[in-house]
Amino acid sequence: MDGAKAFLVVVVAVDAVQAALAATAVLHGARRRGRGEHELAGYSFRHAKLLLAGAVLLAVPAVLGLAGVLAARTAAWVVIACEVIGVAAAVRLHERIRPSPGAAPTAASSASATPTE
Repeated sequence: MDGAKAFLVVVVAVDAVQAALAATAVLHGARRRGRGEHELAGYSFRHAKLLLAGAVLLAVPAVLGLAGVLAARTAAWVVIACEVIGVAAAVRLHERIRPSPGAAPTAASSASATPTE
């Protein structure tokens, strides 16, 4: 296996881990929704979509390169270019999907709050 194909295998493996992290974010969002933290749950679900979209989009050229549809070196350069563009886009999208500060009170902060008389 040449270096380009080895690189593509690593990319596919990292994309699989990223997809697993997206699934974890969905589970985290479901837990948050169950606790009534709807804004934070929405953030988790949007974050999961961002992670999964990135994993799928970056895996496509790598898989095509491993399957022989694209030359392995060409696929490797396409993956690198997509990664650079994807990181820049993800940073901007992540800023948009972040919940507002203090979106949902934590149990610790609400339990320690004393009512004013």
